Amino acid sequence: MLINLKRFSLLVLTGCILSLVLMAPQVTPVKALKMEYFPLSPGNFNEFNTTTDSETWMTKRYVADDWEFLGGPFGTFTIYWCEAHMYEDETDYTWVNQMWLSKTDDTVIWWGFEDANAKITVSQGLPYVREPVQNGTKLGGSSTGDLLVKESGQVIPNVPFKANYTIEALESVTVPKGTFENCIRIHEEEITPDGEISFWVWYAPNVGAVKYFYPDQENRTDVLVDYGVDLENDPWDAWFVPQLPTVLLITTIAIVAVVSVGVIFLVRKRNA
Repeated sequence: MLINLKRFSLLVLTGCILSLVLMAPQVTPVKALKMEYFPLSPGNFNEFNTTTDSETWMTKRYVADDWEFLGGPFGTFTIYWCEAHMYEDETDYTWVNQMWLSKTDDTVIWWGFEDANAKITVSQGLPYVREPVQNGTKLGGSSTGDLLVKESGQVIPNVPFKANYTIEALESVTVPKGTFENCIRIHEEEITPDGEISFWVWYAPNVGAVKYFYPDQENRTDVLVDYGVDLENDPWDAWFVPQLPTVLLITTIAIVAVVSVGVIFLVRKRNA
């Protein structure tokens, strides 16, 4: 009986540790670099004048006040990067879509997308931009996720998502808000459930996105007209919350180890 209980306790300990270690790649590191091109404090916004071949409107991209742990308490801390539109006869912005973003020590990672029609979060996030930035760097990759079709409520499992994110240049960009130096121009190429998408985004240091160009959407161009950025309230630099998955992982492993050792000690004591 003693040997069986000891083996059982060791198996429990080993199994728990292995399971938690397998989760570790999804855990946000305790320390994260304050990334120059991606200020992600809640409330940050970038406001654009948007034109296409046929119409004009205002676009606002902003970091929502809400956040989410993807994958549960041992998962990844993410923020919502949202897009909203306001047309000429309107007085307020209407939410259009959002993405899930996280950070590691040097990389912004994309996790999913939602609009009025569908929602998908992938099983493994795709690296978007790594800093310090270098011209010619290509990130991205492939992943799968469960696609929710909102109209029918149908969930389609293991839908593929692929993307290439290429820094094509570091250059100066002039938009209505002014001239911004050392901008990175990123070419985004994505294969999504809606088809293939190709467009360009320019990011400026300590500002974020300043320009977008979508040639497949009637040459849609978004140019920055205003922005509001808090550089001191980045969750990965200023909050304890992003650290929770790491703390929970370490604490759980420690508790499992202590309990298992305690069981072995009690069984040995009883046998003696």
